[in-house]
Amino acid sequence: MNRAEDEAGAAMPEPYLTEVGWAGSALRVAGAIRRDDDLPAVPELELLLRERDGDGLLRLPASAADESGLITFEALVDVASVGSGGPLPGGLWDVGLAIGPPPAGRVVDLGPERAPGLDTSPRRRFLPGAVTVAAYFGDRGALSIDVGGHSHVAGTTRADGVAWDGRRAEIVITGHIDRSWLSMPVSGTLTLTERSTRRAFEVIAALDETGDRLGYRAALPVSRAFVDDPLPRGTWDVSLCLAFSGMHRELGVLAPEAAVDVQVWRRLRHVRVSSSSAPDPLAITVGRA
Repeated sequence: MNRAEDEAGAAMPEPYLTEVGWAGSALRVAGAIRRDDDLPAVPELELLLRERDGDGLLRLPASAADESGLITFEALVDVASVGSGGPLPGGLWDVGLAIGPPPAGRVVDLGPERAPGLDTSPRRRFLPGAVTVAAYFGDRGALSIDVGGHSHVAGTTRADGVAWDGRRAEIVITGHIDRSWLSMPVSGTLTLTERSTRRAFEVIAALDETGDRLGYRAALPVSRAFVDDPLPRGTWDVSLCLAFSGMHRELGVLAPEAAVDVQVWRRLRHVRVSSSSAPDPLAITVGRA
């Protein structure tokens, strides 16, 4: 969902958040919209929850009031009892605001615009059965609700470099993320998934916080000369998993311009190890053309 536009192509005012917080099992979302001639004094508003990896859609009531040229709004998402009374189903739910009645109303993301000083750290609750629920801002600043705490692809990040360390027989992957939408994660892991078998291979990604940048560095072993378990043969897609307290976020890693293409001595023979290059997603291939 992008900035909403009316039929004439003029941008509608975007809502901005002033509060996000838990009250028991209910997430309270409050904000404001700057008035203009295209909006009535008190427009019809709804909070929309869209399931990112499915077709789930929930419409929740949002109250609205006119306060000195601002339209303020508030809505509650009771994750323990929504819709028909059951808990919010497991998965990742993107939060938007519907302005005006369907189908003519416009839907805009909540989160990219927000009041200065609004806390952007993930907010967690635990439901019966030890189910983790977290409200957080994604890589583009949009608000989402994660039910279950599983890793979800939450965008992409381009690696700054992929280099060959011949001394240690490792591929070194470095990059950074703009931290303007992120709180500091607890840890990072570079996860590689083999395309055919879906087997996973993980290495620690060292994190370095500098101003608004979160740097990461990970080394992939590809020779048994230094480790017992180097990256096996196959083509491996690369992602970066950031762990917060009670929540994980996964970012697909895009390849940089320069690629690696080397011959590695392994099991008494040379094996080709190569990486993809921009604009493709980052993939590491061991033992194949």
